[in-house]
Amino acid sequence: MADVAVKAPDGGFGIYVHWPFCAAKCPYCDFNSHVRHQPVDQDRFAAAFERELTHFAELTKGQTVQSIFLGGGTPSLMAPKTVERILDCISGLWTMDAAAEISMEANPSSVEAERFRGYRSAGVNRVSLGVQSLHDRDLKLLGRLHDVDTAIRAIETARETFPRLSFDLIYARPDQTPEAWKAELERAIALAADHLSLYQLTIEEGTPFFTLYNAGKLKIPDPELGAELYELTQSVTEANGLP
Repeated sequence: MADVAVKAPDGGFGIYVHWPFCAAKCPYCDFNSHVRHQPVDQDRFAAAFERELTHFAELTKGQTVQSIFLGGGTPSLMAPKTVERILDCISGLWTMDAAAEISMEANPSSVEAERFRGYRSAGVNRVSLGVQSLHDRDLKLLGRLHDVDTAIRAIETARETFPRLSFDLIYARPDQTPEAWKAELERAIALAADHLSLYQLTIEEGTPFFTLYNAGKLKIPDPELGAELYELTQSVTEANGLP
């Protein structure tokens, strides 16, 4: 099949770079992510990214990059020099908007102040933390490697390092009540008024949660309660001026 030039949508031109490795696979996750028990050859992967980016640069000549998103997986497992190499490649292939947002996903368990400073030096200006819950019991259930204290420290480190910060939470978790979710959500807003990404837990085929759910060993809120939690999410975020 011949290469076809790609036209940027009206909303602008952005680049997504996927780092597919994690320290552990969460039981609800069906993303393209993998646990490697041996160190990843980051030089080799950086070279592969450079080849792929060069290919797509040929298809998108004349575009100006408004945003870059480093997702995964867990991009904060990359060495800062790897991130710098990828961002340098992008800026060498396309024109960069002076106000481009360069975002990076990070897990609280992989946050180190020196590493974050390295990402900031490389050009990252926004970090998105995978907090997922502000309750230790639920973090264990979700297979997360951090606890709430670690998450709070990660939020503080990110706020000290980057001009913009967001973090993710999952709701409609097993045994979650509207009252508990409202309190957790208000606490989250107080911690990160910039932006929150809120996701309703879904049971995806092929995940450990799917197996447990089908065996009757995992109970999530019924659709009616799930809808109530969604409506509560909308009302609380709107009342606090969040989109």
